[in-house]
Amino acid sequence: MDGKVYTIIAKKGAGKTNFVENEILNLWGFRKNYIYDKNEEYKGFKNEFLPCTNKEDFLEKISTEASQPRSYSNIIFEEATHYIRRHQDQDGRLLEQTGRTWHTKNIVVFIFLSMLAVPKELFSDTTFWVIFQTGDDIEAVKRMYKGKPEVLNAYLDVCKKTKGTTFDRSTKIYGDERSKEFYHYHRIISQ
Repeated sequence: MDGKVYTIIAKKGAGKTNFVENEILNLWGFRKNYIYDKNEEYKGFKNEFLPCTNKEDFLEKISTEASQPRSYSNIIFEEATHYIRRHQDQDGRLLEQTGRTWHTKNIVVFIFLSMLAVPKELFSDTTFWVIFQTGDDIEAVKRMYKGKPEVLNAYLDVCKKTKGTTFDRSTKIYGDERSKEFYHYHRIISQ
């Protein structure tokens, strides 16, 4: 597989981790996995970055071990919202991973809690947008994504389908039948 960049956006409990496990790690887990996983959500997968210490150590590890041509690695930036700030200077090592996927053959995954947290520098390098429900202000998302109609339309579709749905993460119980059908609804956009 050629390198790919996934940008996954979802509020807590909407299905991000499950998607990464089932659609990426279960299928491509034979590769080396570098997972920035402070919450230890991916215990069932071998992680070359253990113990998970800090962002700086993670970036150094992937820069030295997973940035070579044909590295064939999975690089998962769990909770990217917390260390990639849209309005602050970007760490070049993060975005370097996206620009080199053709050469490294890496699968790079950025996981955000908000559509508004995704830096615009990531827009052109994203291969797959995976959009679950978020808690974003819809009008603010419309302004930010007006130049990306396919992403915006997918987001609006997800908002419509998931509106009013509930799910209790601790008991794994849905609020009603509609919630059972649509709470974890998501759209995948390929670019």
